[in-house]
Amino acid sequence: MSMILIAMSFVLMFSAAAPEVSGATGGLLHIPTTNSLAHCIPRCGDVDIFYPFGMGPGCFRQGFGLTCDQSTKHPKLFLGSSTVQVTDMYYAYASTPINIKLATRPGTDTYNMSWEAPSKGITISSDNTLYVVGCDFDFTLFEYGTEEKVCSCMSRCAGEKAATGGPCNGIGCCLILLPRDLQGFQAEHVSTNITATQSDWLHPGIMAVVSRAEYYMYNTTNLFSSWTDASNIDDAMLSVTIMDQPSCQSPQMNNGGYACSNDSSCQNSSSGCGYGCYCSPYEQGNPYILDGCLEDYNPKPKGHCPASCGWQL
Repeated sequence: MSMILIAMSFVLMFSAAAPEVSGATGGLLHIPTTNSLAHCIPRCGDVDIFYPFGMGPGCFRQGFGLTCDQSTKHPKLFLGSSTVQVTDMYYAYASTPINIKLATRPGTDTYNMSWEAPSKGITISSDNTLYVVGCDFDFTLFEYGTEEKVCSCMSRCAGEKAATGGPCNGIGCCLILLPRDLQGFQAEHVSTNITATQSDWLHPGIMAVVSRAEYYMYNTTNLFSSWTDASNIDDAMLSVTIMDQPSCQSPQMNNGGYACSNDSSCQNSSSGCGYGCYCSPYEQGNPYILDGCLEDYNPKPKGHCPASCGWQL
């Protein structure tokens, strides 16, 4: 009997010490209510959690489970059981750092890099820009999995130093505006001057950054400093894409599995598969929860209210 008690105590101690996680499988395939989500964990570290993301049974849409790692001083939130960290979140969007650095090697002119979302329901939003820092290279971006070419850019320095605070205009830096949401990407970086790459005046390697910030186009100071301090860079924006149905029309026709609440609108994904849910421009709230869109502003004044001030034609 005493041996059984000892064994039970060991199991309880181990469970209490384990990090708080959520299974990456399972998840809801119906529209929840605010009350049905009341038991769900609302926060991990300094990141608020919003459905369709969540942790624990009944707390997340299929494909949007999260893991909260509390083994460090500051808890960190991750997508599923992956190493993709979530630094911010708001309903249909999440933020994650995408900062890839590669060390160059003598005599090598071609380098490859890639990034893939851990779930089919997560895509890199088309609101992002990919920046590549360095001298004398051609950079080509492909969609992950399909290897379809997305776009390309180049950087030339002509043996001179590019101003670290100047625009990202092809001198020491080039950029690609993402034309659509991407599940991930693969990229080929070809150095056009191996000698210059080995004795890079900027950094001893290659760096690519995906960020939603557009002002890096005009001022690259933070891009250059991110080689040693990535906290200076605004994270990439990830979009929620419902992938268990191919389009807005499909679940409505099949009368099952629809993710959008009764007061929200649906928009097909720019990637060609799946859809997202949105509240109207005059509402705020969560379009993935029943009655989740709240009226925020009505542009039409009430009948007894003045609609103008001052002289009018």
